[in-house]
Amino acid sequence: MPISKEKRLRYPSNWKEISAHIRYERAGNKCEWCFAENHQPHPITGAKVVLTTAHIFDHSPENCDPLNLAALCQRCHNGHDAKHRAETRRKAQ
Repeated sequence: MPISKEKRLRYPSNWKEISAHIRYERAGNKCEWCFAENHQPHPITGAKVVLTTAHIFDHSPENCDPLNLAALCQRCHNGHDAKHRAETRRKAQ
């Protein structure tokens, strides 16, 4: 997921390194939930997989504890974040 300009400053300065470690070293370049391989067709959707690093339990960008992060394909990441995004939109109204 692209990081919005508003949130970019909340991420640690070494976010790119943290994210790369989670996606490539820990997860082996595959989604940790469905095992879809990065840059390959997704086994369910057929879309090209773009592996991202997601905040799982605490959506706060500052919380980069490895236990709070997971390498996810866009399908799993969007599914996980759907409830949080809906709550954020509801609060903004």
